[in-house]
Amino acid sequence: MSQRLVPRPSRRRPLRRRGCFGQIASLGVTLLVIVALYGVLARPALSGLIGAQISDRLGPTAAALPGVVAALPPGEIVVEQARANAFLHDHQGDYAPIDRISVQLLKGQVVADLSALGVSGVARSGLAAVGGRVALLDPQIDGALGLAISSADLLAPLAERINAELGRQGKYVEDIQIEDGQIVIVTR
Repeated sequence: MSQRLVPRPSRRRPLRRRGCFGQIASLGVTLLVIVALYGVLARPALSGLIGAQISDRLGPTAAALPGVVAALPPGEIVVEQARANAFLHDHQGDYAPIDRISVQLLKGQVVADLSALGVSGVARSGLAAVGGRVALLDPQIDGALGLAISSADLLAPLAERINAELGRQGKYVEDIQIEDGQIVIVTR
């Protein structure tokens, strides 16, 4: 008797639909990839764009900054919080794309409540005099704005522009002290 070979049907598992857990996991992975791509590609570009716009607005043609730096007498200058906010309000157009800004001076740091491109946040940073220049200490942006823009890209152009103007006018910052409600700057 000869045995006849009968091909066996393949034992493939039937395709099963993914369950709820699989769909949630896929959605989670997809969201992580989107967030990673935003963090790597879009956020630096957006931050750089906004920082460049602010720096351009504060360029040599901006009338407010050179006038403020020129008005700094040698010695100790005390700037009250209310005066700083009044100045920011009067020159709001110089800081586009920042829509709204108000500062609060607390012991050791400046806290700015701001809105840029319709997104709100709170920026905070300490200030120090380093080599005659203004230096930011631990700049941070909290809130939704901090997710869209990095603190370095938003705040660094402001500090760079201030330092460029200080250098252009031969001003040297010896010390900066931030106290509750005021900032004390010592220049020569």
